[in-house]
Formats: sequence, C-alpha cells, structure tokens
Amino acid sequence: MQIMLELPNTAENITLIQDFLDETRKRIHKGVALTFTKKANSELLDLVLDFEIEIDHIEEAIKNLTTENYYRGIDPSGLGDFDVCAFSTKIGKSNTVIYFKFGLEINGLQILLFSNHIPNYSMTLPFKN
Repeated sequence: MQIMLELPNTAENITLIQDFLDETRKRIHKGVALTFTKKANSELLDLVLDFEIEIDHIEEAIKNLTTENYYRGIDPSGLGDFDVCAFSTKIGKSNTVIYFKFGLEINGLQILLFSNHIPNYSMTLPFKN
C-alpha cells in the first residue's frame, strides 16, 4: 500500500484542497452518484451493520467536508486516472469518526470511493485550527 502525501498547511495547499472539495460538491449537485470500489462497498456494509450508516450519510458527509477535515493527498491513483484525497469526519446519529479516501476522475465525472471506515490509527488533520 502506498503512503499518501501530506500537504503542508499553506494558503496554496488549502486552496488546492478547497478546489477538490468544490469540484466534488459540483459533481454531486449535477447528479453524479458515488461509485464504491469492492473494498469500500464491503466497508460500507460494516458501517451499516455496526452504526446504521447508509450511503446517504456517506454522500452527505462528503458534501459537508471542509479543508479542516483534510488528512492526505492529492495523489494520483494507481492508473493515474483519478486525483485522490483522504479526509476524516464524524458521521451518522452516533457521530462516528470515519476515514474517507475518494478520487475525482481526471477525464470524466466519476467520484470513486476507495475507503470509508473507522480509522485504524490516530489521524492528524494538518489544516485543522
């Protein structure tokens, strides 16, 4: 597994991540549905069973991400067809902390969710005040 790059907390990098989030919201607003990898779909099933977190909760959480939720990225995907970022946020009625890793297709509109699970380790959020 490749370690994702952590961008330093600079005005330029905050703008870069804000642009990523703005593009994500724009795509969702246009009706682009989240696509889950097999791994992310399996993780979602665990979230449904353990915390009653559904796809709608995931989409809402992603739409509400801010730069303060940033964890790692923007990295190219393995095939170089997506820009990928990781975030952490609280989700659902139980305010469960979730790790998200998703990508925006470079030459298309797809939003591909690679991971959505309880963090396996402590997550530092470099842009959080």
